Amino acid sequence: MASNETFIIYEGPSLYDGAPIVVLCQTGSKNRKTGDMVQTYILRSDIDPITASRTGQDKAICGDCPHMGKPSDKTTGQAIGRSCYVVLAHAPLGKYRAYKRGAYPKVTGHAAIRALGLGRMVRLGTYGDPSAVSPWIWESLISAAQGWTAYTHGKINPMPQVIMTSADSAMQAQQAWDRGERTFRVVSDLAQVIKGKEIVCPASEEMGKRATCETCKLCAGASVKGKSVAIVAHGTSKRAAKLLVD
Repeated sequence: MASNETFIIYEGPSLYDGAPIVVLCQTGSKNRKTGDMVQTYILRSDIDPITASRTGQDKAICGDCPHMGKPSDKTTGQAIGRSCYVVLAHAPLGKYRAYKRGAYPKVTGHAAIRALGLGRMVRLGTYGDPSAVSPWIWESLISAAQGWTAYTHGKINPMPQVIMTSADSAMQAQQAWDRGERTFRVVSDLAQVIKGKEIVCPASEEMGKRATCETCKLCAGASVKGKSVAIVAHGTSKRAAKLLVD
């Protein structure tokens, strides 16, 4: 199987709002931070990702994530104040257009989806929140995988053994820990990392990028028995992270 093959592994309603979504599974990546992981894109199946962002219809794939921004009344561009690190005009838009052209074959059933993740590291939600998708899709995809990464900004983590809870404050992190969940938290500086509870992401600049997500394997929900993970925001995301933390 070539590393650049992409397959449709789900088409159906979003668990967030019932709108039509699609999950695309790409069997490899050249992403330097994550390493060569299986990538998954959760997209509206009827609206391109930029339009979905601008109109607020990306709720179907992003839920209540605070990084979505606010809907705009303009006719072009994305949401106002969007702080998500994913550049919509890059992979999400390209994937959507290829999907609408009919470029990707559809894979159905547990065995076929399982084969896509067999022996690999898998990234659940390269774009989009995995909580928008029926859990059995992810259970099948990671059932024979080496490991995975997954994060949700949903108010309820539907798969805490699999998915990290994204926390935007120390209080939110503590609430998640009290529920037995592990968290991933973006902070504005190292002083905000909670000693004894969190470690700094090994793939971060602060840790010398000594690992990739492919080799680290920490962000796999409560299936990993260890501390939660924090990362320091850099660049354009730093202001947004500080607003969320303060």
